Amino acid sequence: MILTGCSSVDSSDRSANSQTVDAGTPTTGALPDGQRYVVDAAASNLRILLEAEGPLAALGHPHVIGGPVIEGTVVIADPWQDSAFRLEVPVAALEVDRSAWRAIEGLEPEVPDSAIAATRENMLGESQLNAGEHPLIRLESLEITGPEWQPDVRFRVTIAGETSVHSVPVALERDGDSLTATGQLRTRFSELGLAPYSALGGGLRVADEITIRFRITGVTADAQ
Repeated sequence: MILTGCSSVDSSDRSANSQTVDAGTPTTGALPDGQRYVVDAAASNLRILLEAEGPLAALGHPHVIGGPVIEGTVVIADPWQDSAFRLEVPVAALEVDRSAWRAIEGLEPEVPDSAIAATRENMLGESQLNAGEHPLIRLESLEITGPEWQPDVRFRVTIAGETSVHSVPVALERDGDSLTATGQLRTRFSELGLAPYSALGGGLRVADEITIRFRITGVTADAQ
């Protein structure tokens, strides 16, 4: 999933399957037959945790970036392992440092509006997500293994023109016409093919390691 601002997490659990691939790698074919769920963006959520590092890290602060921004389609197939998804995140919709998000993560809730605006401008700029040329983050499943209630999902993400492959365990629940998938991915900017934002000659920079939390809720067409 992603970003910039000013982050650091334990990287011991990050996927050994992460790898950079050619950004021009074609997507797979059409989604399989099966029960189709349309992502309910308002009921879904994305959170990216970033921290500052470097000798001048005290001049910066951690950031929480995200929002109800996930869109797309999930198909649960038969057999289960043939299930698949295609998801998108409009980068311009990403929000920065909501007070409630920061408090939940154990951070000082309030951040000056000027700092939030500067972080968002850097995040969407040409040197980072380059929202003008790459308005969407795209994700697509490549392989699903394990039981339906907690599958391991191997997927491809394309962000700011860079494509990489990752694996993440997902907790999956289906209840009538709805589906909810939750999980956490620990990765690095470098594994996403991106360079963390830095300032003051590199003395203040975003940590390479990032944590991404997600909740994806989908509903069937009949339930919409």
